[in-house]
Amino acid sequence: MSLPNVKVVIGNGNMGIVSSSDDGVAGLILTGTAVSEKLELNKVYVLGAVSDLKKLGIEPETNPLAYKDVKAFYEISGDGAELHLLVVSEATTLTQICASDADSPLKKLINSAAGRIRLVGVNRNTPKEYSPTVDRCLDADVITAITSAHRVAESFNDNVSPFRLLLPALGWTGETSEMFQPREGSYNRVCVVMSSDGKFGESSSYSAAIGQVLGRAAKIAVNQNIGRVRDGAIAAKGYLTDGKTPEEHFSAWNILDEAGYIFYRTFIGKNGYYLNGDATATATSDDYCFLANGRVIDKASIIANQTYVDEILETIEVMADSGEIPTPLCKSYEASIVRAVTTQMAGEISSFSAYINPAQNILSNGQMDVQCDIVPKGVLRNINVSLSLKNPTV
Repeated sequence: MSLPNVKVVIGNGNMGIVSSSDDGVAGLILTGTAVSEKLELNKVYVLGAVSDLKKLGIEPETNPLAYKDVKAFYEISGDGAELHLLVVSEATTLTQICASDADSPLKKLINSAAGRIRLVGVNRNTPKEYSPTVDRCLDADVITAITSAHRVAESFNDNVSPFRLLLPALGWTGETSEMFQPREGSYNRVCVVMSSDGKFGESSSYSAAIGQVLGRAAKIAVNQNIGRVRDGAIAAKGYLTDGKTPEEHFSAWNILDEAGYIFYRTFIGKNGYYLNGDATATATSDDYCFLANGRVIDKASIIANQTYVDEILETIEVMADSGEIPTPLCKSYEASIVRAVTTQMAGEISSFSAYINPAQNILSNGQMDVQCDIVPKGVLRNINVSLSLKNPTV
């Protein structure tokens, strides 16, 4: 017999596309140095405002990456946002941070918050002497970290502690020919950020704007795109991770977007930089090829678990002639999940439905299957306007 529990199986392949909650609880894992009697490496700290940097002794001169990313996070999210910070040694690679080992920094971060973290940003300030191994125009460490990070995230999802990650596109050579394409992967819990807010400290590379993008994601509703234009520009100044401005890579925007990177772009008539979208490292045929879709399903899975967990090991009446669940009881269980999701996700989904087939003999296996479906909010990714001159007399 297996341990009694509620298991939520997330469906995929059905989209047909080639608050008081923990929705915005975020975590940051960054490389840096310890500060005597204030900041320990490999220890998780919970922050609530940019002023907490001073309490931890984090200064731009000694911990430039941590200072930059935490400050950027709160500039976007606003003070009051819950942020879990873990600083590791500067020699730690992205792959080591996201390893599947029981004591890896990523697992330590998630476990420290008892699975409440929904968004994780990982960033590294590489030393001047660092010489990356380039694989398909990118630091190979990024590519292996994507796989590791997704594997860890999937393992926590099995325990109803889902989260999504932002990883930096470090070491990008600026070339697009034969470049690594996240969209060719199957890692829908990971996004790769190519936006950069510049060089910091003694690093020889342009740092990805992880704190900034994480702050935007933490601030908005789960169904919203981090590139939503109505939310305004995310940066007044910026680069891509090769050190060039977005304008210098204008001709490559479509290539980078189709490859699955998150980067700065501009709009005619608007000041500042916006994000191009919220692609995840998976094919566009995946229902969760966009961060927003993944965050919606994560929130719904948590609500489903919370709704039904009280029913575990509950005794229920069954039909005397078949051992099946009475229809009225099925309707009651359906109503409870519909009520919970539609209430807690009001404005974040278009509709929600649930169905329990009464023809389930729970006497044989003690299991009840519930089919739930979400119709998500649509996203206007492209708007085509037909415009022409007209002579009314012709």
